[in-house]
Amino acid sequence: MSEYRRSSRKPKRVGSLNSLADVLPGVCQNLQLDKKINEMALMALWPKQVEGIAGKTASQNSKAIKLKKQGYQTTLLVRVSNAVLASELSFHVLMLKEALNKFTPQTGITVDQIQLTVGSL
Repeated sequence: MSEYRRSSRKPKRVGSLNSLADVLPGVCQNLQLDKKINEMALMALWPKQVEGIAGKTASQNSKAIKLKKQGYQTTLLVRVSNAVLASELSFHVLMLKEALNKFTPQTGITVDQIQLTVGSL
């Protein structure tokens, strides 16, 4: 059996090393993580806002799925469990947009439209 021997040589440094604190903001910006976090924060507001406007059943049977941007328009895609609930929520779309847009200063996102689709949550 051969023995493992540890090398006494130190690895050579190539260039200079930057601290994580120096590198991380640039990485986050390149990956647009701040934008994604704001989108997730906005979608996390959906259940509470729906419950306050359309009730607990509507909140439990709907889910904000995705934000879609086309030009200057931002559409919140919402999946609902059945057509009856989709119809009911369609009457509350304006109030729901207003409720979500109260958080624009925190999220930096203004919802222009809410699109309801029927499907499994």
